[in-house]
Amino acid sequence: MTALDSASLDSAPQIDRTAPTTAQAAWRAFNLQLALYKHVWHGTVFTSVLLPILYMVSIGIGVGAYIDSSSVGGLTYAEFIAPGLICSVAVMMLGNDMVFPVFGGYADWGGHYLAQRATPLRPVDMLNGHLAYAAVFRPFTNCTIVAVVLAFFGVYTTSWWAAFAVIAAALVSASLAPWLHFWASSLKNDANLNMIFRFAIMPISLFSGVFFPASEMPGFLQPLVWASPLWHGTELARAATADVAPALPPLVHIAYLAALAVAGWFAARWRIQKHLNF
Repeated sequence: MTALDSASLDSAPQIDRTAPTTAQAAWRAFNLQLALYKHVWHGTVFTSVLLPILYMVSIGIGVGAYIDSSSVGGLTYAEFIAPGLICSVAVMMLGNDMVFPVFGGYADWGGHYLAQRATPLRPVDMLNGHLAYAAVFRPFTNCTIVAVVLAFFGVYTTSWWAAFAVIAAALVSASLAPWLHFWASSLKNDANLNMIFRFAIMPISLFSGVFFPASEMPGFLQPLVWASPLWHGTELARAATADVAPALPPLVHIAYLAALAVAGWFAARWRIQKHLNF
């Protein structure tokens, strides 16, 4: 080997071949989701920003003009639905982030999970990165935008405490995202993906106390309302924006959402490992 060849080898960039830590691997998987989002963000503007505003104008203000405030705890109807809209945005976004992208991650028409599997990333790293994107990044960006826009409607009776409505929305995302990931990962046929919207996204959005008090639901359906993560998040958000005491102590609502998140993470981890441990 000549001196010139030796100098060239010495100046060549060194490749780090050490395996990433769990946090580093999740960060890399998160950045992939973020890179994908940069190409499709404009497609989510309507469902995650404009649609809640239309709800506020048409239902909160329009229909609300005919609703007696005594039927919604002494609040105006716009004040009543505003915190629920912030949290329901989180659920609607999960329909975009945790259904088709997850199923497509294992399929030929997506395959980003299969591509990541060819790297040092483990299945659990891919899951953690995807959940961080859907349950942290998306709520704290899109839900914050919605909360700020709704503030111009004068629907917050509290001051800076209203900011906690966004945290409540993030808790809803964290509790529901892993379960949707598990469900989408369990399907064998993409024709069944709409089942998730019909039997999870839509019922949760409509029957969780966002548009009417949960107490107005028939008694035999009350347990389903109490099981809904969106109901717990809406109760927390309403306490923050309207200073209304939630149905349960705040710590109980938070503990329930945290328990759902942890149990869902274990279920989703089992499913993605079953798919990708090869």
